[in-house]
Amino acid sequence: MDKITAEIKKVIKVLDDRMEIPNYQRPYRWTEDNVRLLLEDITNSWKEGKSSYRIGSVILNNDNKDSQLNIVDGQQRITTILLVLKSLDSEVGSGLRNSLLYKHQDSLNSIIRNKNFIDSWVQENIGNDIRDFEKYILEYCEFVEIKVSDLSEAFQMFDSQNGRGKELEAYNLLKAYHIRAMESNTFEEKIACDKTWEGAARYQSNKDSDQVSDLLRQLVNEQLYRTRLWSRKETALEFDKKQIKEFKGITVNKNHPIDFPYQNKELLQVVMQNYFKSLGVAVNGVKSRFKQYSPENISPFALLNQNIVNGKDFFEYTETYVEIYKRLFNSEYEDMKEFKKFIQKNCKYSGSHRDGDQYLFELYKSLIMLMFDKFGEDGVNKYHKTLYLLVYRLRLEKEQVRYASVADYPIQNQVFNIIENAQTYSDLIILEKMANKKVVCKKDVDFIIKYFMEQKVHLTSGDEKKVNSTKYSFA
Repeated sequence: MDKITAEIKKVIKVLDDRMEIPNYQRPYRWTEDNVRLLLEDITNSWKEGKSSYRIGSVILNNDNKDSQLNIVDGQQRITTILLVLKSLDSEVGSGLRNSLLYKHQDSLNSIIRNKNFIDSWVQENIGNDIRDFEKYILEYCEFVEIKVSDLSEAFQMFDSQNGRGKELEAYNLLKAYHIRAMESNTFEEKIACDKTWEGAARYQSNKDSDQVSDLLRQLVNEQLYRTRLWSRKETALEFDKKQIKEFKGITVNKNHPIDFPYQNKELLQVVMQNYFKSLGVAVNGVKSRFKQYSPENISPFALLNQNIVNGKDFFEYTETYVEIYKRLFNSEYEDMKEFKKFIQKNCKYSGSHRDGDQYLFELYKSLIMLMFDKFGEDGVNKYHKTLYLLVYRLRLEKEQVRYASVADYPIQNQVFNIIENAQTYSDLIILEKMANKKVVCKKDVDFIIKYFMEQKVHLTSGDEKKVNSTKYSFA
């Protein structure tokens, strides 16, 4: 196959291709509104007598040099067209319909819901013209079918075709990359990693609620990526595909020999982890970060700033920190109640919805995550107030808290690097000295000023018109 080929093909021809849904694909999640819009567009084109209707693009990848094609983009549209043809009692597409495997429960739920909707819609809107409507879909509707032999090229094509130019989330590229690195793992292990990943990407904090959040995006983009850079004393801006190499490491299996000495550290990490796993028992002397117990999906050997090993190890790394994030910051968990009360009171004050305040909250959470990583629950209980003073002094010192200033702030005071390199609490005394330095207030945020005064931090006014020193009784 050429590297990239593109062809306009009628639906009936596209459905002749031997396609499959790769493990890295997200579930089929089109809503009834998505389906209705497609059906209405096709119907209007049919009734207006138009000679063709362009459904959209399908991007297919063949990296195994056989005739089986991975669907990189177009799964939602192809699945929906197959459901429509099924509702029309069409034999076309039956082979593909029977061969495509949907491995997520979300996909199966959406397929059942949308099939019922399509049945009702066809009965109400098509009536006795089913065969004519079927013919129009098969012979007049068309896709732009793009075949790409290189997967990275396929994802770049996806970016330009999907969501009106909206880029594919970088963390989704990570999932594809690391599943491909699991060539020596079983199919069941790949599916387990995929399900865990998708569960974090569509997280419901309350199982009785329909509210879904992308916890994985939050964690990778903020608490993992930016913490790793700040710990190395580097400015941490937004995570995107240009920085994806931060989460790529070495692949350890028989097809990828360790060639260079610089990889020895990663290899040693794998050897030790596998050794402890082979014991089949808890490792004596490894203390849990939580006081009471450690959940099974939190690896006692994971480190936030660890070297990345591709494949299953990477998924275990992200699963560990997803679980830690939930237990630190989500109220549904019983862990660390007093700390969560502190966050609710001191980080979610009146006005904390502003962009600048949100930047500070993310910075604070990242520091808490790193402190927990190094010193566990005890460390957070000892130092969460100190870290709060270090972060939220920016809210008082700057008239506007901008993203760039927050990105640079940890480089100026090296707070992440101090925590990362600390071996005992005595190494953290410098944080207390930094937190209690005088604050020159240029912004009047009443709650934060009063909290700093309660903590005996010396405050002065940098602008009497904006921060009235007599109001707070400080010079």
